[in-house]
Amino acid sequence: MKLYKFASIFTLTFCSITSISYAQDTPLPSLAIRSLQTREFTELSKDQAIAVGLATFQDLGFIITETSAPLGFIKANQTRPDDNMIIQATLTLIPDPTKNNTITARLSLSTAPFYTGEEGANLAGQLPRQSTMLKTPKLYQQFFQAFSNAIQLKKAL
Repeated sequence: MKLYKFASIFTLTFCSITSISYAQDTPLPSLAIRSLQTREFTELSKDQAIAVGLATFQDLGFIITETSAPLGFIKANQTRPDDNMIIQATLTLIPDPTKNNTITARLSLSTAPFYTGEEGANLAGQLPRQSTMLKTPKLYQQFFQAFSNAIQLKKAL
């Protein structure tokens, strides 16, 4: 009986960690948020950065919803039915005009409720999107680590 209680408490405790980590709303100043969202990559052209960004999103389980190579823009979604949410990601890739082959990447992550059927739909039948910006540093670090790894793989080929 004690083992059963321990197993259920252990499971409940660690199952809730993932949903809590997405829902953290840590108050951060604008500069701290910008530093979470932005990284600079050298020896990378804009076209290479777009290809790496698309591959990284797909590797992380996102579905690409919109892309514009001339603007350096990628938008992707990841559905999390277990947490009843959609993670919306926008990656903007900006070449630095003062430095050759240097790209500034800015990632924006937000969540919106995930609805199935008609629950939560408004009168026009459209789903409400009360999106909330994610400020969890771990999520940004995971993306940029995967992005950096993809760059290294691309250079090795």
